[in-house]
Amino acid sequence: MPSRLERPVTVTIQLPGQWKRISTGLESVKGKLNTFEAPDFDVLYDSPLLIGNQEYFQFDVEGVPHYVAIENVAADVDRPKMIADLKTMVTAATALIGAVPYQHYTFLMMGRGGGGIEHSNSSSNQFDGTSLSTPTGYLRWLSFISHEYFHNFNVKRIRPLALGPFDYDQENLTNMLWVSEGLSVYYEDLVLVRAGLMTKEQYLAKLAAAIGTFVNATGHHYQSATEASQNTWETGSGVAGDRNTTISYYNNGSMLGAMLDLKIREGSGNRKSLDDVMRGLYKRYYLEKKRGFTDAEFRAECEGAAGSDLGEIFEYASTTKEVNYAKYFALAGLRLDAANEDVEGGYIGLDTDPREIPPNEMPASGGRGGRGRARAFELVVTDFAAGSPAEAAGVMRGDKVVEVDGTAATAPVLNQTIGKKPAETVKLRVSRSGATLDIEVKVAKNFKTTYKLSAQAGATAGQTAILDHWLRKGAL
Repeated sequence: MPSRLERPVTVTIQLPGQWKRISTGLESVKGKLNTFEAPDFDVLYDSPLLIGNQEYFQFDVEGVPHYVAIENVAADVDRPKMIADLKTMVTAATALIGAVPYQHYTFLMMGRGGGGIEHSNSSSNQFDGTSLSTPTGYLRWLSFISHEYFHNFNVKRIRPLALGPFDYDQENLTNMLWVSEGLSVYYEDLVLVRAGLMTKEQYLAKLAAAIGTFVNATGHHYQSATEASQNTWETGSGVAGDRNTTISYYNNGSMLGAMLDLKIREGSGNRKSLDDVMRGLYKRYYLEKKRGFTDAEFRAECEGAAGSDLGEIFEYASTTKEVNYAKYFALAGLRLDAANEDVEGGYIGLDTDPREIPPNEMPASGGRGGRGRARAFELVVTDFAAGSPAEAAGVMRGDKVVEVDGTAATAPVLNQTIGKKPAETVKLRVSRSGATLDIEVKVAKNFKTTYKLSAQAGATAGQTAILDHWLRKGAL
């Protein structure tokens, strides 16, 4: 019942005889064995418990204890190194924000399964416990743990209005998951660079690979970062429920974070950065206003730090406009090289947005219409790539694609048809200014683009200073 959410809660665990330990972020009740308390339901719900015979370690940062519970991690993984690296990571992250905002923190490390969940003073982390035996697997694990740990700032404290206090009776929708999750992806590795646990070269390679993953996925033609954030509660969450028309706000948000950071540094003469934005949000909204921020307030914080308008980046977040990544990485004296290679599937370079056709607007030539009949869709053309087959065929912005090769148009139908017909022709029936037209589009072969970030020859002193300050060990 909502009226009982604010009541304090006490939990007592009766351990089976073979289990010896309980690990959790909940407060222990003094004098009572295996008994914990929470001031309200939110804290209780936000505090998972790991019960069993897990290994247990502790380290302190700024006098605050951090507990590490480990189970099912390969025996040959160096435990002292794990704990030392976690301490170094926490030290770098808390220095970035300028606070250790909890009385104690617990890492729940479960070496089976996959996925993590952040909490106010703990994180629940599931991973392949055998993968830590290799340098690559160990670094991947560190990035994962860094991500979930950084969420104690970015989500649990620095958050959009919708992400707390929660309404447990309905979805809590926001446009800003690209900030909450995406910026956590951005900082998961940046924190490791500053902690000396990841090299600059490793970081830039991961960032370039993320750009490639995003650009090569068809979803970026159909769904923006804000739409992906808003739709995440829905099954499939994408346009027309098709995974090929969705994006990852994790991946996209990370790149938007990098662009925001570099533009803020350039606009402020390298005196401010995205770090200052995060610290400002923490202070003004979490500590002082004791609430989340609005979309407009987040943008205002970014533009205040940059001292200039950041409209282009926020347009990238809210639309499917093609991103000029090279422009932003050049601010740090970095060159973004791209290389293409043929892959399976087809390409016409068309961006569309789906719309269900009301019965009274059904074209007579469609052969489908009237009340009680099957639903019909049209795809409104929002854009097309310069020099693309769609542009060459005469498709125009605002055209409404009603049929694809005689089949009612939906995003999945368009994707699947194009994918099966490289070097062939696809017939689009479109509605334009009340007239129905048939347009034949020659499907081009699909290709994959790979990217590489490297130092740019002839970088200015200002660009070099931005790069050094951005990716220097211990930089803030």
